[in-house]
Amino acid sequence: MTRRSIATVSLSGLLADKLATIAAAGFDGVEIFDNDLVASPLSPEDVAKRCADLGLRVELFQPVRDVEGVRPADFPAVVRRVARKLDVAAALGAPVVLLCSNVRADAIDDPDLSAAQLAVLGDLAAERGLVLAFEALAWGRHVDRVGQAWDVVRRADHPAVTLAVDTFHLLSRGDDARALAGVPGDRIGFLQVADAPLLDMDVLEWSRHHRCFPGQGTMDVTGVVEAVLGAGYDGPLSLEVFSDVVRESPAATTARDALRSLVHLEDDLARRDPAAVPVAPPAPERADAAFLELPASPATDDLLARLGFTLAGWHHHKPVARWRNGSAEVLVNAGAAGPALGIATAPVAQVAERAHALLWPSVSVARATDDTRLPGITSPAGVPVFVSAPAGEDDDWRRDFGAAAPEQDGWLGIDHVGVAVPARTLNEEVAFLRTLLGLEPAALEEFIDPHGRVRSRAFRPASGDLRLVVNVPDVAAARPPAGVVQVAFRCTDLLAEVRRLRAAGVPLMPVPDNYYADLDARFELAPAFLAELREHGVLYDRAGDGELLHAYTPVLPQGFCVELLERRGGYDGYGAANTHVRLAAQAL
Repeated sequence: MTRRSIATVSLSGLLADKLATIAAAGFDGVEIFDNDLVASPLSPEDVAKRCADLGLRVELFQPVRDVEGVRPADFPAVVRRVARKLDVAAALGAPVVLLCSNVRADAIDDPDLSAAQLAVLGDLAAERGLVLAFEALAWGRHVDRVGQAWDVVRRADHPAVTLAVDTFHLLSRGDDARALAGVPGDRIGFLQVADAPLLDMDVLEWSRHHRCFPGQGTMDVTGVVEAVLGAGYDGPLSLEVFSDVVRESPAATTARDALRSLVHLEDDLARRDPAAVPVAPPAPERADAAFLELPASPATDDLLARLGFTLAGWHHHKPVARWRNGSAEVLVNAGAAGPALGIATAPVAQVAERAHALLWPSVSVARATDDTRLPGITSPAGVPVFVSAPAGEDDDWRRDFGAAAPEQDGWLGIDHVGVAVPARTLNEEVAFLRTLLGLEPAALEEFIDPHGRVRSRAFRPASGDLRLVVNVPDVAAARPPAGVVQVAFRCTDLLAEVRRLRAAGVPLMPVPDNYYADLDARFELAPAFLAELREHGVLYDRAGDGELLHAYTPVLPQGFCVELLERRGGYDGYGAANTHVRLAAQAL
């Protein structure tokens, strides 16, 4: 197995605490970030001893900046500075030292000059038994792509001068694994791994604030790592992530998340190699929404009854009631602390094994020997996700509720569930949905909230009806919402259902008349239809030949709102054009 390493810059806190946290998480090695060392009371020798005591291998000392493409008159000062840093690396026991491409405005665009200067520095490294790894920063003045860095290393032609490959720097410049074609593995001195969402912004800002661990972004990290390993590189897989999230999050949380991302990366790599053994069973091919679980209370029972649900049975030995409205299923559990989600996929045991292998925490639930297997995994947002087999199979959750309930008319089921997550746990939540359940994200959307903004992204499987919408509320509130904040049910005739709900006393969200004036301007709806929408407070959207009708309750005492919707003509979105209206109305 490839050694697993992480840079100290990827965690919050002080150096000594970072080292202990990295070791406790299960890493094999560590990159020592120069700034962390400079600010530490520990000497390099102390750090080396601390790492040895913790069972950590010091893999890299980094970074040493602006050392090539330097004016000849200034190069003696560079030699002196690098020599001092190499002495530090030797005292740390770091075999490799990272050199970054020059970003200074006075850097000289001359590959031969850069190569000659790196060769001089290579002599200094060789004298100390060290190796230099030259990295193309994506914002380097003249060397900003991995191919340019390799050209300089090749021209230097020095055994102690090698290439550093950083997945973020390579991919953010628009390159892919093909940029490494022809680079021998023994000339790659170090591999740093980071992912990121695709963003249109200054690459330096992108790098410093938005990197994330593999599986949390949208870059082809696996393809680059596969090419590096395929070339014969035998060093560590080392994570180097800069972001606001890791600077603000507890170090232990970040370290656990980081190790999990490497396990997933190794599993992804193994699946591309027919001769390799995957780390975990594969992600499920299909996922469907099965049920929503709510804590028991008289108010919850009353709400469900007024929504049109009927009591359909009890768990055979637990205080859990089954409520149904057509194909929409809700469990009311006297032992639940908050909302949970049930999904249907197969095989159930495979999902549980995958969760364990990828280090996702399980939900502790007491079960009798005759209970169906319903493993639970807690998402980073704190929402328990219970995994059931599809209808009729051995691990179908319905078997715990006795005889099969007869089919009934009513709603079509759970359309989607909205989950609010704090900004600092968004990347973890994305990794949970993608790496465990195989869900893929839609485009990121942003909405105006009366007190800030909400960033939103929908996730769906390749096959199946499960839809989850992850929201990040950046709002001026003492306690922003978290967990399940919205449950959407689907029906065939929304206007009829809204009339029924109003008659049953279900509170529905008021919609301002200005909305319908704007709706008329945008779509030129038939006057009678527009009047009916206005009368019942129903929102409307259209995309191509598809239409969406939807209505909301206010935020209920249970902590979430209920959305009821009708999709017509293949409409597949979520009514994004109406989101700001909902947020404003619910803020009242």
